[in-house]
Amino acid sequence: MNWLIKFLAKRIKPIEGNPNEFLERPWRNGWRQFLIGSVHGLYRTKDKEYQILAIHNTKGGNGHFEKTMEWFEKSAKRDKYKLSFLEIENPKLREKLSFLGFIGDKNKMIKNSGGE
Repeated sequence: MNWLIKFLAKRIKPIEGNPNEFLERPWRNGWRQFLIGSVHGLYRTKDKEYQILAIHNTKGGNGHFEKTMEWFEKSAKRDKYKLSFLEIENPKLREKLSFLGFIGDKNKMIKNSGGE
């Protein structure tokens, strides 16, 4: 899935949004599309987890990825859910998630942000 986002991102103008504003809309099959500043992707809630399937920052180095992680972690803590990333093919993302306290492999990395 991430390769598809990378391919499509090369064909569009970078998104410029407010990093303090969380926007979302229904997508399909329970997934929701989100936008926080220049970060966009897909997530859903299932099995007491916020599950992020795809995430892409169209303009790196601006702190919007950190804002996105902050939003999801606060939401997971509030709802007593775990936060997970599914299908992480990007080794840089896996490394960053490991640094942030996520454990797992390329199929799923999870962090207990207040869940059971």
